[in-house]
Amino acid sequence: MTAARLKDGQASKSTESIASETVTTVPIPHNHMRNLTEQLSDVITYMTHEPFCMWCLILGAFCAVGVCGAAIRRAAFGRLRAPEAQRARDKLWNYIFYKFIFVFGVINVQHMEEVVLWCCWFAILGSLHLLNLVSKDRFEYLSMGGANVSVASGGVGGGGRWAVARLAALQVAVMALTVALLWAAVLWGRRTGTNTATFMSAECIVIVLAAMQVAARCVLHICETRHEQFGQLAYYTQISFETVSLCVELAHHVHMLVWSNMFLSMASLVLLMQVRYLFHEIQARLRRHRIYLWVLKHMDRNYPMASAEELEAHQDHCAICWDQMESARKLPCQHLFHNSCLSLWLQQDASCPTCRRELPSWGPSLVVPQPSVLPTLPLPLPLPLGRHAPGHLFHFDGSRYLSWLPSFSVEVTRVRASEIEAWARQAHQLFPNYSVRALAADLRRTHSLHATVDNVLEGRLLPQQPQPPVEPEREPTPPPVPRTLRRQRSTENEASGSGDSRLSKERDERERALRRRKEVMLASARQRYLQRRGRNTDTI
Repeated sequence: MTAARLKDGQASKSTESIASETVTTVPIPHNHMRNLTEQLSDVITYMTHEPFCMWCLILGAFCAVGVCGAAIRRAAFGRLRAPEAQRARDKLWNYIFYKFIFVFGVINVQHMEEVVLWCCWFAILGSLHLLNLVSKDRFEYLSMGGANVSVASGGVGGGGRWAVARLAALQVAVMALTVALLWAAVLWGRRTGTNTATFMSAECIVIVLAAMQVAARCVLHICETRHEQFGQLAYYTQISFETVSLCVELAHHVHMLVWSNMFLSMASLVLLMQVRYLFHEIQARLRRHRIYLWVLKHMDRNYPMASAEELEAHQDHCAICWDQMESARKLPCQHLFHNSCLSLWLQQDASCPTCRRELPSWGPSLVVPQPSVLPTLPLPLPLPLGRHAPGHLFHFDGSRYLSWLPSFSVEVTRVRASEIEAWARQAHQLFPNYSVRALAADLRRTHSLHATVDNVLEGRLLPQQPQPPVEPEREPTPPPVPRTLRRQRSTENEASGSGDSRLSKERDERERALRRRKEVMLASARQRYLQRRGRNTDTI
């Protein structure tokens, strides 16, 4: 037994010595880069699991995005105008609300890491959306004649074509960045799934379409040499990009509804309202395009092009855009306008822009939608001339129930007070001799601006005759005062004014003031007596 134990001990010692020799003989390389990578990985892992560090990281990222956006805004736009800043704020809060619904109502994110990733993604896309919105507003301002105002550009390069070229360059940069984000969304979708990639790609496609629309309009504005050359091209560019963008947004929201299994929740109600809004927007664009085509046919059929002799005889500018006319259309009232300007005008108002004469044969058989159903449009839809604003007609037929019940109809027309005031101010600019109050009263009766204008032109609404101002009754003028008496009164006034104008409450002070006044009056009377006596002596 002892011999066996000794053999086992020697064997174990020999194996330990061999193991120690093998351990000591194998060197362990020291990879400092690997250790640094592991340390950074540990720090990032700790920060993602620590709420305080996570919120610091989120706030830092948002501050960085805000600083970059402010720098780009200052370099590209300068100081924003009040309408641009207001629209940007409204767009930002609307975007935050819908993305909150998307993250917690559609995607239903559960982990903090996913929340951070979605917040970073939507922060970048939201910044690009705001750049597109401000670029579109600034281009419309510059194209409508505001480019001459240097304050609008914030002192950065002035206005004109250089400002429009700067907007086009910004939109090209936005498109390049959005295409890179679209490629990243496609790569990320291979790992997470097709639905997530589709959601991310739809947002990028909408931004690309908006940037392409603004860039195309800027290029057309820069390359424009004649007023009539790019009118229809600009119109078709705008309406095509807007319609495609609305269709993409509609498909995106329908996909969100289907993917969220159509549960009856607050998120589904918000998405349904947005789908309804987008659907009516697309309908409005198509209806507007039908009106545009009808107006073009109506102009070609009824309003001929003016000849060169008529253009030379007029030597006038277009009353709509105030540009020189190289070609124009002639209305029945012999007024000339650009073809594109007249088509845009007739989409909103069926009268001559100069003399306000009603144009015949106006109005395609289209139903104008209610303002409550149709959201705000870039261009208002036309209303027929001489008719009331669209309303509701309620008809009750009493004979269907009882033979002795009467039948009556009630028409309800919705006209806001703000619209009536705006119409009254517009009519007052055309007819300054009519007061705003009288025009507003007639508008409340007719509910139509054109009907009120017709009443003024046909003499049914008479201007208020200005009442002569009431002259105040004049008091009879007293007879002229002799010079000596006038001098005496002035001396008395000076004497009375030299004293205290207000008597004091103390008895002693009142007595002293009255005594001083008495002495002054006696001195002035003595002086007048001496002067009179001296004059009498001289005469003798």
